Amino acid sequence: MVLGLTFIMVIYVLVNWIFLKNMPINAIAGNTNTAAEVAGKLFGEFGGKLVTIGILVSVFGTVNGYTMTGARIPYALASKNLLPFSKQFKKLNKAAAPYVASLFILTIAIIMILLGSFDLLTDMLVFVMWIFNCLLFIALFVLRKKEPELERPYRVLWYPVVPIIAIIGALFIVITTVINETELAMVGLAITLAGIPVYYLHQYLIKK
Repeated sequence: MVLGLTFIMVIYVLVNWIFLKNMPINAIAGNTNTAAEVAGKLFGEFGGKLVTIGILVSVFGTVNGYTMTGARIPYALASKNLLPFSKQFKKLNKAAAPYVASLFILTIAIIMILLGSFDLLTDMLVFVMWIFNCLLFIALFVLRKKEPELERPYRVLWYPVVPIIAIIGALFIVITTVINETELAMVGLAITLAGIPVYYLHQYLIKK
């Protein structure tokens, strides 16, 4: 696993190094398809088109993956009765797919597309994602302290240095986003925190 992650990291670094060697940083910042343009410079017009096709295939694969797994999140929560209307979210079609949860995710996606631009949505997603990543890194220390005897098939290399660096990096991204894009950060936080009252209201109604 470590070798696999290292290999991927090296590829990412090399790709970015190639970009910087062939294009100035200001040109990269304003470019919507840097990879294709750099490939065009290195391998000609055909190379640029080939890389663009590769990017499209990768995007479709990612979308397909998120489409399949995204609906499983409300389904899994509903299976433990953690969502309002859990009975509906648990419904499966003949192919054993959670179709109600899929329609729910689709509806949210359409609303978000109509309300915001692609850049706005991705920036907000990254901001919220790094909040949860930071909590995940902190949870590592909590679990090590509360459950030291817990069986761990995979242990973090160079603990606690690696998770501390990860927490610092996550906090840096979150804090800089709050400072530089305050409105976006507040909207992202509001949407995320809106789930808290919904959860407690649902738990209250269950107990009644």
